[in-house]
Amino acid sequence: MVKVKPFQAYLANRQLAQKILAPEYDVISSKEATVLAKGNPYSFLHVNKPEIDTPEGTDNYSDLVYQTGKSNLQHFIKQNWLERDQSSRYYIYSQKMNGRTQYGLVAASSIEDYENDKIKKHEKTLPKKEEDRTKLIDIQNANIGPVFLTYKKGDSIKEKVNSIVKQNEPYQRVVSEDDIEHQLWKIDSLENRFFEEEFKQIDQTYVADGHHRSAASYNVGKYRRDYALSRNSKITGDEDFNYFMSILYPADQLQIMDYNRVLRSLNNLTNKEFIQKLSQFYQVSEHSNQSIEAVKPNRKHQFSLYLKDDKWYNCELKPEYTQQDPVKNLDVQLLNDLVLDNILGIKDVRTDKRIDFVGGIRGLKELEKRCADDCVAAFAMNPVIIDDLLLVADSGLIMPPKSTWFEPKPRAGFIVRVFDQ
Repeated sequence: MVKVKPFQAYLANRQLAQKILAPEYDVISSKEATVLAKGNPYSFLHVNKPEIDTPEGTDNYSDLVYQTGKSNLQHFIKQNWLERDQSSRYYIYSQKMNGRTQYGLVAASSIEDYENDKIKKHEKTLPKKEEDRTKLIDIQNANIGPVFLTYKKGDSIKEKVNSIVKQNEPYQRVVSEDDIEHQLWKIDSLENRFFEEEFKQIDQTYVADGHHRSAASYNVGKYRRDYALSRNSKITGDEDFNYFMSILYPADQLQIMDYNRVLRSLNNLTNKEFIQKLSQFYQVSEHSNQSIEAVKPNRKHQFSLYLKDDKWYNCELKPEYTQQDPVKNLDVQLLNDLVLDNILGIKDVRTDKRIDFVGGIRGLKELEKRCADDCVAAFAMNPVIIDDLLLVADSGLIMPPKSTWFEPKPRAGFIVRVFDQ
């Protein structure tokens, strides 16, 4: 049984939504956010990337940044750039990209479900990033971006969502600069009971994207719950801090894109020496057609390698290196074990400065660009499929770092959940 409930949201001002909506905090750098928000006081980046409004050289984890985030959120509310809904309800948020649409139900999900592993995780969090989001949520007293959850089955939920979408005009519609259409529906509060009861029939949900946000929300809720109990206050479980904002998608609507790797060093190996070592584990051949469309990998246990000699190579795993373990048999884990660790000595891809990651939405041209700029090699990966991710989570295992890139992503600023209303 999964616990969800409606909430009374702040929604982007309908006249300003085009200017308000912004990328989530973790998909762009502070430098990119500064450029995107320049000249646009309405950009939600002032709220979810508040370091852009602090003096140059300010530590991104300083108290000044968090207090600026709080002040900016309050300013958005005071100026009615974020407008409070009059009712507590659920919302439908859709994204359409390249002709494919996914529909998510925006709800408040229980931190008790997170604590009791009814919300399944597949990634480890980085302590520094988790602490950062924990402080921002606590100081802003709000969830400023939804955690991206998914679920299996739930046909009645999908049918209800589809019915509402077909019968009602969206409350807001925005086409972002990347040509993705974002729409939001306000669900009649008379339907609140339906969704609450239907999710009780779902055994668990899964964090698809937003492990740091979900962990941070849990941290804030637990801290506030423990503090209240220490003062002998009564806890009902329905307090705002016992829930966090989520957007729940059916698993069969989701698409995982490739999450690619670039290297700043081949550990003093020449290109020829690296290919020789790689050939122990993979069948390596130069692509006869070097166009981006032709070199993109399209099946399991295959990746494409780009080296700074301006050539793409096809790499097929030798059959004897396939694994039975669902994590060890993932292409990204095989790359970690056989290539990055064994050949290049990269033990922890999360912390080693020689490796960086490029989301598939940026395309393979970005890999060539990085190799012309600050890198010497790139790995174009075949995307993980959603069934593999759910299998790993159901097994209580952890996906390799940076192995999934979900697209399209929700935009920040469409909907905000403020506590203690």
